[in-house]
Amino acid sequence: MNLRKYRSGDWGEVVKLFYETVHFVNSADYTKKQLDAWVPKDMSLPALENRLLNNYTVVAENNDIIVGFGNVKGTGYFDCLYTHKDYQGRGVATLIADDIEKYFYNQGVQIITTDSSITAKPFFEKRGYIVLQEQSVECRGQLFTNLKMQKKLA
Repeated sequence: MNLRKYRSGDWGEVVKLFYETVHFVNSADYTKKQLDAWVPKDMSLPALENRLLNNYTVVAENNDIIVGFGNVKGTGYFDCLYTHKDYQGRGVATLIADDIEKYFYNQGVQIITTDSSITAKPFFEKRGYIVLQEQSVECRGQLFTNLKMQKKLA
């Protein structure tokens, strides 16, 4: 498995991964209506594509197949972290998170924040993130519970 910077040509594969991961992995914690609002089937999401292109974004590949992606937004905000539904528990998210935390460290960031799904909370807690607060956020007419979390870098 290798990690590389995101390229504009990755968008189609990333969209598919994003949709399938959310609808499969997060289905234990969110309703079908919430999942459809979070990542619609007919998703174009130009704002997400711009965030991936215009911020530090990495993809993990296994045999030339994208199996995960993650990115930062601004200074110290861990924006996205998604692992292909068929690669859960294989170290993909850890590889990406290690790289992103190293990126922040090299930028002089001392505190990382993220808005974690209920599903991802245990992953972030194992990495030393603490819950600051539970939040209720709206997306395309659906309310979601997520968690504002932070980690202090040494």
